[in-house]
Amino acid sequence: MSESSCDVAIIGGGPAGAAMAVALRDKAPFLSVTVVERTAYDAPRLGETLPPDVRLPLSRLGVWGSFLRDGHLASRGTSACWGQAEPGFHDTLMSPWGSAWHLDRARFDERLSLEAVRQGARVLRTTTLLSAEALGRDGYLLHLARAKSGPSTLRARFVVDASGWKAPFASARGARRLVSDRCFAVYGAFTLPDDATFPTYALVEACPEGWWYSALLPNRRVVVALIGDGDSLRGLRWATPEPWLALLKQAPVTHARLDVCDFTSEPLVAVPVLVGQLDRMQGEQWLAVGDAACTYDPLSSQGITKALDSALLAADALERYLRGDLEALQTYEATLNERFQEHQRTRGAYYRQEQRWPQAPFWRNRWESLPGPPALPAPPRRPQPLEVTS
Repeated sequence: MSESSCDVAIIGGGPAGAAMAVALRDKAPFLSVTVVERTAYDAPRLGETLPPDVRLPLSRLGVWGSFLRDGHLASRGTSACWGQAEPGFHDTLMSPWGSAWHLDRARFDERLSLEAVRQGARVLRTTTLLSAEALGRDGYLLHLARAKSGPSTLRARFVVDASGWKAPFASARGARRLVSDRCFAVYGAFTLPDDATFPTYALVEACPEGWWYSALLPNRRVVVALIGDGDSLRGLRWATPEPWLALLKQAPVTHARLDVCDFTSEPLVAVPVLVGQLDRMQGEQWLAVGDAACTYDPLSSQGITKALDSALLAADALERYLRGDLEALQTYEATLNERFQEHQRTRGAYYRQEQRWPQAPFWRNRWESLPGPPALPAPPRRPQPLEVTS
Protein backbone atom coordinates (compact mmCIF):
# COMPACT_ATOMS: atom_id res chain seq x y z
CA MET A 1 0.00 0.00 0.00
CA SER A 2 1.45 3.34 -1.06
CA GLU A 3 1.39 6.40 1.21
CA SER A 4 1.79 10.07 0.35
CA SER A 5 1.29 13.35 2.18
CA CYS A 6 0.15 16.91 1.56
CA ASP A 7 -0.72 20.06 3.44
CA VAL A 8 -4.34 20.20 2.23
CA ALA A 9 -6.46 17.34 0.89
CA ILE A 10 -9.66 18.27 -0.94
CA ILE A 11 -12.31 15.55 -1.15
CA GLY A 12 -14.18 16.11 -4.41
CA GLY A 13 -12.96 17.66 -7.64
CA GLY A 14 -16.16 19.31 -8.84
CA PRO A 15 -16.50 23.10 -9.20
CA ALA A 16 -16.06 23.84 -5.49
CA GLY A 17 -13.17 21.44 -4.91
CA ALA A 18 -11.22 22.27 -8.05
CA ALA A 19 -11.78 26.01 -7.56
CA MET A 20 -10.58 25.69 -3.97
CA ALA A 21 -7.38 24.03 -5.20
CA VAL A 22 -6.80 26.77 -7.80
CA ALA A 23 -7.43 29.59 -5.35
CA LEU A 24 -5.36 28.04 -2.57
CA ARG A 25 -2.35 27.41 -4.79
CA ASP A 26 -2.58 30.97 -6.09
CA LYS A 27 -2.88 32.48 -2.61
CA ALA A 28 -0.46 30.16 -0.80
CA PRO A 29 1.85 28.45 -3.32
CA PHE A 30 3.97 27.08 -0.48
CA LEU A 31 1.09 24.69 0.41
CA SER A 32 0.93 21.28 -1.24
CA VAL A 33 -2.63 20.46 -2.34
CA THR A 34 -4.12 17.10 -3.37
CA VAL A 35 -7.63 16.74 -4.87
CA VAL A 36 -9.37 13.36 -4.52
CA GLU A 37 -11.91 12.94 -7.34
CA ARG A 38 -13.96 9.77 -7.80
CA THR A 39 -14.61 10.24 -11.55
CA ALA A 40 -12.43 10.64 -14.62
CA TYR A 41 -14.47 13.71 -15.71
CA ASP A 42 -15.81 11.66 -18.60
CA ALA A 43 -19.29 10.74 -17.32
CA PRO A 44 -22.24 12.57 -18.92
CA ARG A 45 -23.47 15.40 -16.71
CA LEU A 46 -26.72 17.31 -16.74
CA GLY A 47 -26.21 20.78 -18.13
CA GLU A 48 -26.75 23.86 -16.01
CA THR A 49 -27.40 27.53 -16.61
CA LEU A 50 -25.01 30.08 -15.12
CA PRO A 51 -25.95 33.72 -14.52
CA PRO A 52 -23.85 36.49 -16.09
CA ASP A 53 -22.06 37.34 -12.84
CA VAL A 54 -20.27 33.96 -12.89
CA ARG A 55 -17.68 35.95 -14.82
CA LEU A 56 -16.51 37.45 -11.52
CA PRO A 57 -15.36 34.24 -9.73
CA LEU A 58 -14.09 32.72 -12.98
CA SER A 59 -11.98 35.82 -13.59
CA ARG A 60 -10.60 35.69 -10.04
CA LEU A 61 -9.67 32.05 -10.65
CA GLY A 62 -7.90 32.97 -13.89
CA VAL A 63 -10.04 30.72 -16.11
CA TRP A 64 -12.39 33.21 -17.77
CA GLY A 65 -10.45 33.15 -21.05
CA SER A 66 -10.41 29.36 -21.25
CA PHE A 67 -14.09 29.28 -20.31
CA LEU A 68 -14.89 31.40 -23.36
CA ARG A 69 -12.84 29.07 -25.58
CA ASP A 70 -14.52 25.91 -24.32
CA GLY A 71 -17.68 26.21 -26.38
CA HIS A 72 -20.30 26.86 -23.72
CA LEU A 73 -23.50 28.32 -25.14
CA ALA A 74 -24.22 32.00 -24.52
CA SER A 75 -27.80 32.66 -23.46
CA ARG A 76 -29.98 35.77 -23.70
CA GLY A 77 -31.30 35.14 -20.22
CA THR A 78 -34.32 33.44 -18.72
CA SER A 79 -38.07 33.35 -19.21
CA ALA A 80 -40.58 32.31 -16.59
CA CYS A 81 -44.29 31.51 -16.42
CA TRP A 82 -44.44 32.17 -12.71
CA GLY A 83 -47.51 33.59 -11.03
CA GLN A 84 -49.15 33.91 -14.44
CA ALA A 85 -49.66 31.81 -17.58
CA GLU A 86 -47.85 34.23 -19.89
CA PRO A 87 -44.04 34.15 -19.87
CA GLY A 88 -42.05 37.06 -18.55
CA PHE A 89 -38.48 37.70 -19.66
CA HIS A 90 -35.28 38.64 -17.89
CA ASP A 91 -32.92 39.65 -20.69
CA THR A 92 -29.17 39.89 -20.10
CA LEU A 93 -28.69 42.53 -22.80
CA MET A 94 -28.04 45.26 -20.25
CA SER A 95 -26.04 43.11 -17.84
CA PRO A 96 -22.59 44.59 -17.10
CA TRP A 97 -21.21 41.03 -17.10
CA GLY A 98 -22.56 39.97 -20.49
CA SER A 99 -24.48 36.80 -21.27
CA ALA A 100 -25.79 33.99 -19.17
CA TRP A 101 -24.38 30.57 -20.11
CA HIS A 102 -25.60 27.02 -20.73
CA LEU A 103 -22.83 24.66 -19.67
CA ASP A 104 -21.19 21.61 -21.06
CA ARG A 105 -20.87 20.51 -17.44
CA ALA A 106 -18.29 17.74 -17.88
CA ARG A 107 -16.03 20.10 -19.83
CA PHE A 108 -16.48 22.84 -17.25
CA ASP A 109 -15.53 20.58 -14.34
CA GLU A 110 -12.48 19.21 -16.13
CA ARG A 111 -11.33 22.71 -17.10
CA LEU A 112 -11.18 23.71 -13.44
CA SER A 113 -9.37 20.47 -12.65
CA LEU A 114 -6.76 21.11 -15.34
CA GLU A 115 -6.23 24.62 -14.03
CA ALA A 116 -5.65 23.19 -10.55
CA VAL A 117 -2.95 20.92 -12.01
CA ARG A 118 -1.42 23.84 -13.89
CA GLN A 119 -1.24 25.74 -10.61
CA GLY A 120 0.68 22.86 -9.03
CA ALA A 121 -2.06 20.85 -7.31
CA ARG A 122 -2.14 17.07 -7.56
CA VAL A 123 -5.44 15.61 -8.81
CA LEU A 124 -6.15 11.92 -8.14
CA ARG A 125 -8.84 10.86 -10.58
CA THR A 126 -10.98 7.72 -10.15
CA THR A 127 -10.12 7.75 -6.45
CA THR A 128 -12.58 7.26 -3.59
CA LEU A 129 -12.29 8.13 0.09
CA LEU A 130 -12.93 5.01 2.19
CA SER A 131 -12.31 6.33 5.70
CA ALA A 132 -10.31 8.86 7.68
CA GLU A 133 -8.33 8.61 10.91
CA ALA A 134 -8.00 11.75 13.02
CA LEU A 135 -4.41 12.55 14.01
CA GLY A 136 -5.18 15.49 16.27
CA ARG A 137 -3.24 18.63 15.38
CA ASP A 138 -1.36 16.64 12.73
CA GLY A 139 -4.51 16.36 10.60
CA TYR A 140 -5.87 13.13 9.13
CA LEU A 141 -4.79 9.88 7.57
CA LEU A 142 -7.09 9.24 4.60
CA HIS A 143 -7.65 5.72 3.31
CA LEU A 144 -8.25 5.80 -0.43
CA ALA A 145 -9.22 3.33 -3.17
CA ARG A 146 -7.83 4.02 -6.63
CA ALA A 147 -9.39 2.36 -9.66
CA LYS A 148 -6.10 1.29 -11.27
CA SER A 149 -3.52 1.15 -8.49
CA GLY A 150 -5.49 -0.21 -5.54
CA PRO A 151 -5.61 1.04 -1.95
CA SER A 152 -3.41 3.86 -0.68
CA THR A 153 -3.20 6.35 2.17
CA LEU A 154 -2.84 10.11 2.16
CA ARG A 155 -1.65 12.04 5.19
CA ALA A 156 -3.03 15.62 5.23
CA ARG A 157 -2.60 18.46 7.70
CA PHE A 158 -6.03 19.82 6.75
CA VAL A 159 -9.03 18.38 4.87
CA VAL A 160 -11.63 20.20 2.77
CA ASP A 161 -14.93 18.40 2.17
CA ALA A 162 -16.08 19.36 -1.34
CA SER A 163 -17.84 16.06 -2.01
CA GLY A 164 -21.38 17.37 -2.55
CA TRP A 165 -24.52 17.37 -0.43
CA LYS A 166 -23.82 14.02 1.25
CA ALA A 167 -20.61 15.49 2.74
CA PRO A 168 -19.34 12.12 4.05
CA PHE A 169 -16.15 13.51 5.62
CA ALA A 170 -17.94 16.31 7.49
CA SER A 171 -20.74 13.92 8.49
CA ALA A 172 -18.20 11.51 9.96
CA ARG A 173 -16.92 14.43 12.08
CA GLY A 174 -20.42 14.86 13.55
CA ALA A 175 -21.86 17.54 11.23
CA ARG A 176 -25.58 17.16 10.39
CA ARG A 177 -27.42 18.48 7.36
CA LEU A 178 -30.32 20.75 8.25
CA VAL A 179 -32.75 20.22 5.35
CA SER A 180 -35.27 23.00 4.89
CA ASP A 181 -36.79 21.61 1.67
CA ARG A 182 -36.67 18.22 -0.03
CA CYS A 183 -37.71 17.73 -3.66
CA PHE A 184 -36.50 15.76 -6.63
CA ALA A 185 -36.00 16.51 -10.30
CA VAL A 186 -36.84 14.12 -13.13
CA TYR A 187 -34.81 14.85 -16.26
CA GLY A 188 -35.40 13.88 -19.86
CA ALA A 189 -33.42 14.73 -22.99
CA PHE A 190 -34.43 15.94 -26.45
CA THR A 191 -32.31 16.49 -29.55
CA LEU A 192 -32.49 19.44 -31.91
CA PRO A 193 -32.33 18.56 -35.63
CA ASP A 194 -29.62 20.29 -37.66
CA ASP A 195 -32.14 22.35 -39.62
CA ALA A 196 -34.09 23.52 -36.54
CA THR A 197 -33.57 26.51 -34.28
CA PHE A 198 -34.26 26.81 -30.57
CA PRO A 199 -34.27 29.88 -28.31
CA THR A 200 -31.17 30.24 -26.14
CA TYR A 201 -33.00 31.46 -23.06
CA ALA A 202 -33.81 29.02 -20.26
CA LEU A 203 -37.50 28.59 -19.48
CA VAL A 204 -39.14 27.96 -16.10
CA GLU A 205 -42.87 27.14 -16.11
CA ALA A 206 -44.80 26.59 -12.89
CA CYS A 207 -47.41 23.83 -12.83
CA PRO A 208 -49.59 22.20 -10.14
CA GLU A 209 -46.97 19.48 -9.57
CA GLY A 210 -44.05 21.95 -9.18
CA TRP A 211 -42.19 23.55 -12.04
CA TRP A 212 -40.60 22.68 -15.38
CA TYR A 213 -37.13 23.75 -16.53
CA SER A 214 -35.83 23.53 -20.10
CA ALA A 215 -32.65 24.78 -21.76
CA LEU A 216 -30.58 24.21 -24.88
CA LEU A 217 -27.13 22.71 -24.27
CA PRO A 218 -23.99 23.27 -26.40
CA ASN A 219 -24.31 19.89 -28.19
CA ARG A 220 -27.78 20.59 -29.62
CA ARG A 221 -29.43 18.66 -26.85
CA VAL A 222 -32.28 20.14 -24.85
CA VAL A 223 -32.52 19.16 -21.21
CA VAL A 224 -35.99 19.21 -19.64
CA ALA A 225 -36.69 18.66 -15.96
CA LEU A 226 -39.77 18.46 -13.76
CA ILE A 227 -39.10 19.52 -10.17
CA GLY A 228 -41.66 18.25 -7.66
CA ASP A 229 -41.86 16.61 -4.26
CA GLY A 230 -43.00 13.32 -2.80
CA ASP A 231 -46.58 14.52 -2.39
CA SER A 232 -47.06 16.22 -5.76
CA LEU A 233 -45.59 13.32 -7.76
CA ARG A 234 -46.78 10.47 -5.55
CA GLY A 235 -47.64 7.29 -7.41
CA LEU A 236 -45.91 8.25 -10.65
CA ARG A 237 -43.42 5.73 -12.03
CA TRP A 238 -40.38 6.79 -14.05
CA ALA A 239 -39.29 3.42 -15.43
CA THR A 240 -41.04 4.45 -18.64
CA PRO A 241 -41.30 8.07 -19.84
CA GLU A 242 -45.04 8.09 -20.61
CA PRO A 243 -46.26 9.57 -17.28
CA TRP A 244 -43.57 12.26 -17.46
CA LEU A 245 -44.42 13.09 -21.10
CA ALA A 246 -48.12 13.25 -20.21
CA LEU A 247 -47.39 15.87 -17.55
CA LEU A 248 -45.18 17.73 -20.00
CA LYS A 249 -48.12 18.11 -22.39
CA GLN A 250 -49.94 19.98 -19.61
CA ALA A 251 -47.19 22.64 -19.50
CA PRO A 252 -48.23 24.56 -22.63
CA VAL A 253 -45.29 26.95 -23.03
CA THR A 254 -42.64 24.32 -22.38
CA HIS A 255 -44.38 21.77 -24.60
CA ALA A 256 -44.74 24.26 -27.45
CA ARG A 257 -41.04 25.14 -27.55
CA LEU A 258 -40.20 21.43 -27.83
CA ASP A 259 -42.24 20.97 -31.03
CA VAL A 260 -39.08 21.20 -33.14
CA CYS A 261 -37.22 18.64 -30.98
CA ASP A 262 -37.15 14.85 -30.88
CA PHE A 263 -37.41 12.96 -27.59
CA THR A 264 -34.32 10.76 -27.25
CA SER A 265 -36.16 7.90 -25.46
CA GLU A 266 -33.17 7.68 -23.13
CA PRO A 267 -34.07 6.60 -19.58
CA LEU A 268 -35.27 9.42 -17.36
CA VAL A 269 -32.88 10.51 -14.61
CA ALA A 270 -34.22 11.32 -11.14
CA VAL A 271 -31.98 13.23 -8.72
CA PRO A 272 -32.65 14.58 -5.23
CA VAL A 273 -33.00 18.35 -4.82
CA LEU A 274 -32.27 19.44 -1.26
CA VAL A 275 -32.18 22.94 0.14
CA GLY A 276 -30.19 23.00 3.35
CA GLN A 277 -26.92 23.52 5.14
CA LEU A 278 -24.61 21.76 7.57
CA ASP A 279 -25.05 22.67 11.20
CA ARG A 280 -21.24 22.81 11.37
CA MET A 281 -19.22 23.87 8.31
CA GLN A 282 -15.81 23.67 9.95
CA GLY A 283 -14.10 21.84 12.77
CA GLU A 284 -10.73 20.60 13.92
CA GLN A 285 -8.46 20.75 10.86
CA TRP A 286 -11.35 20.62 8.34
CA LEU A 287 -13.98 22.72 6.58
CA ALA A 288 -16.74 22.20 4.00
CA VAL A 289 -17.28 24.09 0.73
CA GLY A 290 -19.82 24.16 -2.08
CA ASP A 291 -22.80 21.80 -1.83
CA ALA A 292 -21.12 20.02 1.07
CA ALA A 293 -21.68 23.19 3.11
CA CYS A 294 -24.92 24.61 1.61
CA THR A 295 -27.29 23.46 -1.11
CA TYR A 296 -29.42 26.07 -2.88
CA ASP A 297 -32.75 25.90 -4.67
CA PRO A 298 -32.12 25.25 -8.40
CA LEU A 299 -34.78 27.86 -9.15
CA SER A 300 -32.10 30.46 -8.39
CA SER A 301 -29.55 29.04 -10.90
CA GLN A 302 -26.96 29.99 -8.29
CA GLY A 303 -25.59 26.60 -7.25
CA ILE A 304 -22.30 26.68 -9.19
CA THR A 305 -21.75 30.39 -8.66
CA LYS A 306 -22.26 29.93 -4.91
CA ALA A 307 -19.88 26.97 -4.97
CA LEU A 308 -17.16 29.03 -6.67
CA ASP A 309 -17.71 31.93 -4.28
CA SER A 310 -17.48 29.65 -1.25
CA ALA A 311 -14.25 28.12 -2.60
CA LEU A 312 -12.65 31.56 -2.95
CA LEU A 313 -13.85 32.51 0.51
CA ALA A 314 -12.61 29.22 2.00
CA ALA A 315 -9.18 29.53 0.38
CA ASP A 316 -8.74 32.96 1.95
CA ALA A 317 -9.96 31.71 5.35
CA LEU A 318 -7.72 28.63 5.30
CA GLU A 319 -4.63 30.62 4.33
CA ARG A 320 -5.27 33.01 7.23
CA TYR A 321 -5.96 30.13 9.62
CA LEU A 322 -2.70 28.40 8.76
CA ARG A 323 -0.88 31.70 9.36
CA GLY A 324 -2.30 31.79 12.88
CA ASP A 325 -5.66 33.57 12.59
CA LEU A 326 -7.69 31.24 14.82
CA GLU A 327 -10.98 33.03 14.07
CA ALA A 328 -10.71 32.76 10.28
CA LEU A 329 -12.70 29.53 9.98
CA GLN A 330 -15.49 30.76 12.27
CA THR A 331 -15.73 33.93 10.20
CA TYR A 332 -15.96 31.83 7.04
CA GLU A 333 -18.78 29.76 8.55
CA ALA A 334 -20.65 32.85 9.72
CA THR A 335 -20.45 34.37 6.23
CA LEU A 336 -21.84 31.22 4.59
CA ASN A 337 -24.64 31.10 7.15
CA GLU A 338 -25.56 34.71 6.43
CA ARG A 339 -25.55 34.13 2.66
CA PHE A 340 -27.72 31.03 3.01
CA GLN A 341 -30.28 32.87 5.14
CA GLU A 342 -30.43 35.64 2.53
CA HIS A 343 -31.07 32.97 -0.11
CA GLN A 344 -33.90 31.60 2.02
CA ARG A 345 -35.54 35.01 2.29
CA THR A 346 -35.29 35.60 -1.47
CA ARG A 347 -36.55 32.08 -2.17
CA GLY A 348 -39.55 32.61 0.07
CA ALA A 349 -40.49 35.79 -1.76
CA TYR A 350 -40.40 34.01 -5.14
CA TYR A 351 -42.46 31.01 -4.07
CA ARG A 352 -45.11 33.25 -2.55
CA GLN A 353 -45.54 34.92 -5.95
CA GLU A 354 -47.16 31.76 -7.33
CA GLN A 355 -50.75 31.60 -6.02
CA ARG A 356 -52.62 29.81 -8.81
CA TRP A 357 -52.91 26.37 -7.15
CA PRO A 358 -53.47 26.96 -3.43
CA GLN A 359 -54.68 23.38 -2.83
CA ALA A 360 -51.93 21.63 -4.82
CA PRO A 361 -49.66 19.66 -2.44
CA PHE A 362 -46.39 21.05 -3.86
CA TRP A 363 -47.34 24.68 -3.39
CA ARG A 364 -49.06 24.13 -0.07
CA ASN A 365 -45.91 22.39 1.21
CA ARG A 366 -43.68 25.26 0.07
CA TRP A 367 -45.84 27.96 1.65
CA GLU A 368 -46.07 26.09 4.96
CA SER A 369 -42.32 25.45 5.20
CA LEU A 370 -40.96 28.78 4.00
CA PRO A 371 -40.06 31.49 6.48
CA GLY A 372 -42.66 34.21 6.65
CA PRO A 373 -42.15 37.59 5.03
CA PRO A 374 -40.17 40.06 7.11
CA ALA A 375 -42.29 41.85 9.67
CA LEU A 376 -43.08 45.47 9.05
CA PRO A 377 -41.32 47.84 11.40
CA ALA A 378 -43.45 48.95 14.31
CA PRO A 379 -44.88 52.45 13.90
CA PRO A 380 -43.02 55.06 15.88
CA ARG A 381 -44.48 55.67 19.28
CA ARG A 382 -46.07 59.03 19.87
CA PRO A 383 -43.85 60.92 22.29
CA GLN A 384 -45.46 61.26 25.68
CA PRO A 385 -45.56 64.67 27.31
CA LEU A 386 -43.26 65.08 30.24
CA GLU A 387 -45.05 64.96 33.52
CA VAL A 388 -43.94 67.89 35.62
CA THR A 389 -44.38 67.59 39.31
CA SER A 390 -44.08 70.48 41.68
